This record gives sequence, C-alpha cells and structure tokens, in this order.
Amino acid sequence: MANKPESGAHPFGGETSEKPELKTRRARFRYWFDNVFWYHYKWAFLGGIAALVLIAFFVSDMLSQTKYDFQYVVASVSYVDGDSLHELNSAASEAFRDADSGRPAASLGHAIFLGGDGEMNMAAFTKMAAFLVDDSIKFYIFDAELQEGYFGEDVGYADLEKLGYLTVEGTPWLADVSGSPLLERAGLGGVTCYAAVRLTKNANEETPVPDPRHLGFLDMIFNTP
Repeated sequence: MANKPESGAHPFGGETSEKPELKTRRARFRYWFDNVFWYHYKWAFLGGIAALVLIAFFVSDMLSQTKYDFQYVVASVSYVDGDSLHELNSAASEAFRDADSGRPAASLGHAIFLGGDGEMNMAAFTKMAAFLVDDSIKFYIFDAELQEGYFGEDVGYADLEKLGYLTVEGTPWLADVSGSPLLERAGLGGVTCYAAVRLTKNANEETPVPDPRHLGFLDMIFNTP
C-alpha cells in the first residue's frame, strides 16, 4: 500500500504552499502563465480573441466591398443566375468606362429567378420589388411574362421608340431585345425579352433624360454577336 503524502506536501513532491524554485526567466514566465494568467483569465482571454477576430472580419468585409458604378437587373421566370451574367457585366463595364482614366466600370447584374416555389419565390418577388424602387438601378432586362405585372405602365422610363429602338407595340418604353446572342449566352435563349431604361435627372437639366451610357449598354445588347 502506497504511503500517503505528509500533510501539506504535494503528491508528486514539493510543498503545495510554496512556489517552486525557478532559476530562469523562461521558467518563471511559464510558471506565471500556467498558474496565474491561464488559470484565472483563460476564458476572458479566449473571448477577447474571438471578439477581435469577428471585428477584423467585419471591418475587412466592409472595406473590401466593391462600390459598383453601374447595376442592372435581369429578371425571368426561366432560370437565371448571377454566374451567367459575366459577359453582360463585361459589356456594361465597357459602356460605363471612365472617360478620363479609361478604367472599365465596376458593373453588377442582379439575376432574379421568378419561377421558383415557396419561400424562394417569395424572396425573389420581394427582391424584384425592392429593385424597382431603388433609385440607383435604372436598367432592367426581363422576359415578356413579367411585362404586365411590373412594366405595364410608363412610370419614368425613357421613350426608346423615339430614340430609334425596336420597341413593343403600344409600349414605347420597352425595347424588344429578344434573340440577342448576348442574352442567349446569359441563359435567356428562346425567351421573349424586353429592356427598359429609367430616366435620370441630372443637376443641370430640368427634364429627366436617359443616361447615354445606359443607351450604350442597350446598343451592345442589340449588336454584340
């Protein structure tokens, strides 16, 4: 039977009430870290590290967010997704290229699939409604099935018929872009598609006018092979 340690003695040797003899600075630091700092402040320290990581993540995400020069919407009851719009984004970046620096614009197309079911469909309809009242978005591409529900009335759109574009009969604010190879490669092949351009009121103009760059993007949709 093992002998019991004497009163006040540590089972593995040394007195429990006495600090062990530490001859080096490294040993003293290690003793302090293990028996004081880590023992008393471990969870506060780990919580602080986690908080710092979260703060760094949010700050980094905020700083890295791209501020787009041009955004537009592509909506359809046929399936579309953001990845299929890369060529349209490139065309938009050229249409909105900075005249002074020659830098291509940062452009983003929002793909909205309105043919889903349940919560996904509700989220898409909500997103579409938000984009229709977003003043920063003035260019819309959509299939014909969405005309009556979203674009049946002229509510501040450019008269594209007067500007020489092929438009939908009775709705001169809707350009017929059906069959555009650019849109077909974006996933809208075989779909009757229209485009609408919202008017822009510049500081020096009393009457809102279409932004020439929006019309340049529309030209690319018509003419890109």
